[in-house]
Amino acid sequence: MTKIKRTALFIVLLHLPIALLLVISDATFASFEVAMLSGAMITMGSLYAYRNMIHSKVGEAEIGDHKDAIDMMEDPYDLYDDERDMEIADVKEMIKAEKQLQKKAILENTVKNGSALISIYRVIPYVFFAMGFVILQNSHMMQLLAYLVGLGYGIVIGYLIAKEWFIGHSSD
Repeated sequence: MTKIKRTALFIVLLHLPIALLLVISDATFASFEVAMLSGAMITMGSLYAYRNMIHSKVGEAEIGDHKDAIDMMEDPYDLYDDERDMEIADVKEMIKAEKQLQKKAILENTVKNGSALISIYRVIPYVFFAMGFVILQNSHMMQLLAYLVGLGYGIVIGYLIAKEWFIGHSSD
């Protein structure tokens, strides 16, 4: 069975018990369905954007010099490494230097990973989430318990679908 057929069958089987919410009320069904779709879309979009970010970073990774097998046998804990002699004597200075490097790294990482934060795969689901909530509230169809349960259910469903489509196959 292909990936598309498995996903479609999963979604159809998923919606059979959800359709029973129509017996309770239209508002309960609408609240649950909007929240479930929002949660699933947010989860799938976030995982897809994260996967793309990781794939782009893997290509940029720098491979440093590694010790060869003989060095690992002779000095497995780097006890005789020349760099040990050049360590900073004053611990306070070393801590200050590390803090400065961390501040720079935080800013650089935020700028580099900003594309994943404002990815279209994440923005559209959040807009759907907010608009769905507002529309349900304004039409007096909001059932908070059904909405919260649907949101949690959607996160799990979104993860399972994303695992099938994006996570499980690292050879993409």
